[in-house]
Amino acid sequence: MVVSVGHFSLNAPVWFLLLTSFAVAFAATCVAVPSIIKISGVKKLFDQPDHRKSHSTEIPTLGGAAVFFGMLVPTTLFGTQNFGHELKFIIVGLIILFFVGIKDDMVNISAKNKLLGEIFAIGTVAVLGDIRITSFNGFLGIGDIPYVASILFTIFVFVVIINGFNLIDGIDGLAAGVGMLTISTLGVWFLLIGDYNYAAFCYTVVGALLAFFRFNVFGRKNKIFLGDTGSLILGMIVSVFTVRFLESSLTATAVPDGFPAPAFAFAILIVPMIDTLRVFTVRILAGKSPFAPDRSHIHHKLLLLGFNHLQSTLLILTFNLSIILLSWSLRHLGIVRLLMVIIPVSVFVTSLPGFFFRHRVRTVIGRLGMLGDKSWIVPITFHYAVNSLYSVPRRDRPAAGDFTGDRPAETTRDPDRELLHAYLESRRANNQQNEYAEMGNP
Repeated sequence: MVVSVGHFSLNAPVWFLLLTSFAVAFAATCVAVPSIIKISGVKKLFDQPDHRKSHSTEIPTLGGAAVFFGMLVPTTLFGTQNFGHELKFIIVGLIILFFVGIKDDMVNISAKNKLLGEIFAIGTVAVLGDIRITSFNGFLGIGDIPYVASILFTIFVFVVIINGFNLIDGIDGLAAGVGMLTISTLGVWFLLIGDYNYAAFCYTVVGALLAFFRFNVFGRKNKIFLGDTGSLILGMIVSVFTVRFLESSLTATAVPDGFPAPAFAFAILIVPMIDTLRVFTVRILAGKSPFAPDRSHIHHKLLLLGFNHLQSTLLILTFNLSIILLSWSLRHLGIVRLLMVIIPVSVFVTSLPGFFFRHRVRTVIGRLGMLGDKSWIVPITFHYAVNSLYSVPRRDRPAAGDFTGDRPAETTRDPDRELLHAYLESRRANNQQNEYAEMGNP
């Protein structure tokens, strides 16, 4: 394969391009992160802790800028000579989302304006770059679709994926980890079908995400968050790769007939897809806006069960990988039957943390001898799980005034009392959110 950098060309094996792209992206991101953290400190660009956050200190939020920089360096060095015309429109779309995310990280923009920015960026990629879904691959008996329907459906898919990644970016390493797993899987696919340019693009992004993951999860002085800048860009990149995967499944000679590409794509994206679908459903059933922020995501449930951020991330990634492997092993089932397997399995598995937490709360309340007062009994209802149980903030350390506060660090923790406190505080926090919403505030 010919690798071109400026006026120089090198006839190199594919693995050299992949390794070089990965290494350059990793190094560039590692160089960028400390500088961005320093600028964030000077300009006070931090994510402030509140009742919905899983951290208790101010953390810089512009990690997405470092990822974007790290990804852009090898892409422009090695990709411009090898890619088709679509690369420049992908970069333009990413730049648009970069500025949307930067503004949201700095001053917060409304959901409506953010959505408009997303649609503008997606339109650039889908219309000008011609990166769009042209067929349903026989799903529900539908094959090729008209151009306008293709553009509209592509925009819808992009919006869902982008906001799915935005929603799961709630604990350390989760969005980046899911992004690495998703993109690595698609990168393997592109290698298998001989699409080496997109394979190199995939592992370029993985290199940038891995460098960010190091700072986000293991950083102490240099800890940084992905921010909306990063989650929007990551969602856009995954969307582009997903559409490319779907289209290549129709044309690549190495793909067997009847391969259930739409179902397999859903399996690869199972974490952002199933979490978004579940959270939106329960919010609507609870009478809330589907975009109302809360702590009902699966990663919040795992935190309430006592897992830390890294443990929760690894559990979710294990689940994601298991669904991918299950889908690959059952690819002979076809699109509909494969979806009928992975969706119920995913819903069941993602419901388990909530079930275990409700059971534990009931057990603790009974152990503390408080069942005499019927108002203390935890209602085992869908509505309660949405409105009360997962609104409680998780602190990295006790706050003054809490029953766990103002005590030596070596004092033995009382998990039962802490869990009960979490339950009580969740009721209080949820009531405050409802009162605030009734006042007409956003």
